[in-house]
Amino acid sequence: MPLRHTLALLLFAAAATVWGTHNRAGEIIVCYTGQGLIYQATIVTHTKLSAPADRPELTLLWGDGTSTTIQRSPPIDDPVRDIRRSEYTAQHTYAGPGTYVLSFDDQNRNAGVVNVPQSVSQSFCVKTELVISPFAGNNCSVRFLKEPIQDACLNRPWIHNPVAYDLDGDSLSFEPVVCLGLGCAPIAGYQYPNQVNGSTGATYTINPSNGTIQWLNPQVQGEYNIAFRVYEWRRVNGVLVQMGWVTRDMQVTVRPCSNNPPVISQENDTCVVAGTFLSFPVQANDPDFGQSVTLTALGQPFVLANSPASFVSPSPAQSVTGIFNWQTNCSHVRLQPYQVVFNAIDNAPQEQLQDFRSMNIRVIAPRPQNPTATPNGSAIDLAWQPSCNNATGYRIYRRVGSYGFVPGYCETGVPAYTGYTLLATVNGAGNTTFTDQGPLAVGSQYCYMVVGTFNDGAESIASIEFCAILDRQVPVITHASVGITSPTVGLDTVRWSNAYDLDTALRPGPYLFKLYRGTGFNTATTLIYTSPLHPFLAHPDTQFIDAGLNTRDQAHVYRIDFFGRADQATPDFIGSSAPASTIFINLVPNDEQLTVQWSLNVPWTNTLYDVERDIGGVWTLVGTSTTGSFTETGLSNGQRYCYRVKSTGSYGNPDIVSPLINFSQEACGIPVDLTPPCAPTVALDNDCELPLNTLTWNNPNESCADDTYQYRIYFATGPSGQYALVGTVVGAENTSFRHSDGFSVAGCYQVTAIDTAGNESAFIAPVCGDNCPIYELPNVFTPNGDQSNDFFVPFPYRGVRSIALVVYNRWGMPVFRSQDPAIGWDGTYLDTGERLPDGVYYYVCDVVLARLAGDEALPLKGYVHLLGGASSLQQN
Repeated sequence: MPLRHTLALLLFAAAATVWGTHNRAGEIIVCYTGQGLIYQATIVTHTKLSAPADRPELTLLWGDGTSTTIQRSPPIDDPVRDIRRSEYTAQHTYAGPGTYVLSFDDQNRNAGVVNVPQSVSQSFCVKTELVISPFAGNNCSVRFLKEPIQDACLNRPWIHNPVAYDLDGDSLSFEPVVCLGLGCAPIAGYQYPNQVNGSTGATYTINPSNGTIQWLNPQVQGEYNIAFRVYEWRRVNGVLVQMGWVTRDMQVTVRPCSNNPPVISQENDTCVVAGTFLSFPVQANDPDFGQSVTLTALGQPFVLANSPASFVSPSPAQSVTGIFNWQTNCSHVRLQPYQVVFNAIDNAPQEQLQDFRSMNIRVIAPRPQNPTATPNGSAIDLAWQPSCNNATGYRIYRRVGSYGFVPGYCETGVPAYTGYTLLATVNGAGNTTFTDQGPLAVGSQYCYMVVGTFNDGAESIASIEFCAILDRQVPVITHASVGITSPTVGLDTVRWSNAYDLDTALRPGPYLFKLYRGTGFNTATTLIYTSPLHPFLAHPDTQFIDAGLNTRDQAHVYRIDFFGRADQATPDFIGSSAPASTIFINLVPNDEQLTVQWSLNVPWTNTLYDVERDIGGVWTLVGTSTTGSFTETGLSNGQRYCYRVKSTGSYGNPDIVSPLINFSQEACGIPVDLTPPCAPTVALDNDCELPLNTLTWNNPNESCADDTYQYRIYFATGPSGQYALVGTVVGAENTSFRHSDGFSVAGCYQVTAIDTAGNESAFIAPVCGDNCPIYELPNVFTPNGDQSNDFFVPFPYRGVRSIALVVYNRWGMPVFRSQDPAIGWDGTYLDTGERLPDGVYYYVCDVVLARLAGDEALPLKGYVHLLGGASSLQQN
């Protein structure tokens, strides 16, 4: 080796030694300052205190094309462990919302890192992604509570947890990543610790939920660099949105030792209501005789500003028990649980090994207190007392009748299975009243539950159910049922209950009812009955038989108007009942089945629908439903079946008769096969050289049908082209088809299955093939009549849609034209039949190739030698 090369290498090695800081770990944390678009970032590094170089300043790239050189804050040194912890903090104003990747790049890494090729020539770089979103709110990145200094023993488990937490309460996920090197690019040839030579059987994993890293077990001693990324997730308008990430790079040194790590007992996740004092013991022990364990706890609960948790660490011993204590309160309520990590470290003289156990603690808000519901005319006034003053508001839920909901363990909100629906949302912790103005049906019992809401989407436990019934100041319809189904002589029965809560001193009698009818479900305007006068509120006339109707083809809706002082010239109109309609059913036929669907509009709540079928003249129950439809299967196509529906319901009011039973009209239908077979799964053998396309597919009768009998094959020249029928294959067992589009095999296919009823399966994703076109012209031909090379023709070609050929003589005059891809020029002049003399002729040929993505132009230009033409014949 020349002397100058040897000297250069020595200088490079010396420079690496001088400038290498032996970075052991680093990350960047960033947080919104609360002002404008100003964010504060901090580079955190852990370096060897004994390293020959130091870094009093570092340059941070903000991810928007700008950078700042930052002076270090006073470092924290640990001479015993040879560690210096440094922080570099600066603020930056961004121009607007966006995604920014912050980074710093520190030259160089130290030499000899086992899993980093040529580590001395690699820099130490870490990145952090900051998302500034106008929709998701401001953001602070992940922070770590466990220092990244933890070495390993050869052939012993290495377990580490960074104890990450998020100030915003965002959900976190973890993944291992490749370390970054020169120029902040992933290091080429980087290996995870279990991938290096000699690590047979070793595993290296990171728990994606709690961040615990396990290396089981290190088998090659030396220094390793590992990196992992922690993602932040926030739910915005019901959608989980990534809010950025932080990468930590750390170094682990593996040395030989005979130590075994301590063991912490596993603590199960728990959930508490804010205000609960949570306390439990945590145990750890060391399997090596004579060694002692130091047990500590880390996590966000310990660094909270308001009522933080505490951990009573025992004195080091071989077996220890610590006590976790936390007086929770409403400020701790959030959607995401808090992670607590317990850390045990032994006191081995060589390498101190560690164990980690993590658990989650969810803090939920107590239920709103002392709710009340008070009728107020046609409305109901609701009120409650807050349980947490930091709530952002409340959600109010309502249903007809009580459910008796008892929240389960750690269950917040109001689950849908209770039948409660969201009525309203109010903002502000102190906004604890709401008036339900309905419309509400007189006589119905309305029950409510209230849930507190919080800024991050958390909900409180639901309040107890609280209910109220509107005073019956008007009649209440209890029955609207079809008695006879007919287009002309149909019959409905209508019943109602009196207005028993009416103040008769203020609204005296005599009283009467007026009954109105309408078609459909909502509006009744035709007066069909006026009751006799009655002096007392308990009017006996509360039923009417409505006859002569078309109940077969339409529903009917009814309304009752109630009058006092009915003997006066101008009676006192007291009010109207809520409308109530009959049940109307429709039948939807399909293959060997009928679906019964029904519609209605009633002021009470139906909890069950019985579907009955006429079997031998007896209405027989064939199914039940709590929705608006029921499907009976196993029927025979072509046979007539008749149905009716019986509803069972209630106002939820103990003073009104219950249950309320009503019937629909009778309706009949005939099952017919309207269900097509499932679409065949098609495979295409696209042979572009023959050219020929061969299609094959599965027989639907072997999987999802039983009456497929033929197939239709459709073809389009491209993925967006119009499909045209190109073939039919009869017989379900015949599952192949061959096709070419003349000269081309470019195009897409759909194969459908047809059943015996004529139902055709749907188009699905097509299968497509393409041409491999070729078109070449010769450079000589001899039109002398010897039947050998007498014509100017292309070599064997394929995939050509069209050509436009013009041949010129040496003076540039056209002598031949053709649009036929086969050409077939015999050496004569245009269409005259006159033979041209021998010579060199120039041609221009615009070729159009048929391709799947669309026609493709292929321009050809060249020369052709004509031999054996007119001049040759003259010589002969």
